[in-house]
Amino acid sequence: MNIRLASLEDERTLYDICVITGDSGKDATGIFDQPDLLGDIWVGPYLHLSAEHCYVVQNDDGVPLGYCIATLDTTSFETVTDAVWWPAKQAFYRKPDISKQDSWSRDERIAHLIHNPLRSPSEFLEEFPSHAHINLVPEMQGKGWGKKLMQAMEDSLRSAGSQGVHLILSAKNQIALAFYKAVGYQIIFERPGEIGVGKKL
Repeated sequence: MNIRLASLEDERTLYDICVITGDSGKDATGIFDQPDLLGDIWVGPYLHLSAEHCYVVQNDDGVPLGYCIATLDTTSFETVTDAVWWPAKQAFYRKPDISKQDSWSRDERIAHLIHNPLRSPSEFLEEFPSHAHINLVPEMQGKGWGKKLMQAMEDSLRSAGSQGVHLILSAKNQIALAFYKAVGYQIIFERPGEIGVGKKL
C-alpha cells in the first residue's frame, strides 16, 4: 500500500468508491438508478479541476482503495465549477420538480444538488479557505490510512499557502465525525443535516 497523487485514469474507481461509502458512510450500491450522480458531485470536479491536491491510497497493483481530494481556494473553485463543470451535468441530469419535493426519489434529491450546487458558508472561508473530501473502502478503514491521506492532503494545501481546511459531512455520519476529531479537526458550523469541521494548517 502507498499514497500517490490521483490521476484522471483513477476516475472510474474513485466514482465507485464514492458509491460504496455514499449512504452516510455506508454502502449505497443499488440505492441509486444513476449512481454516477454521487461522483459527479463529490469526485469529478476535484479530479478535473484541482488534481494537484488529490491523493489516493493504492494496493500493490496500483488500484485505488481510498482517496482524499481537495481544493486550495473554495471561493475560486465554486466560481470555476459554476462555469465549466455544472452546466454539462445540469444538461445531462433532469432537474427535479421542486413542487414535488416531498416525494422525490433518492436520485432526485441528489440531482437537485447538481442544479443547486452545495456551497461552503462564506463566513468560515477566511479562516478555512480550502476544503476536502475523503473516502476509503471498508477494508481500509481503521488501519491508519485515512490519517495518512489527510496528512498528504494537508501538506499539499499548506505548501500551496492555505491556512486552513474544512470538510462537510452528513450529520448522520458520527463515525466520520469521530475520525475527524481524532485527527485534529473541530466542529466549525452546523446546519440542517450537515456538520462542518475545520483545521488550521
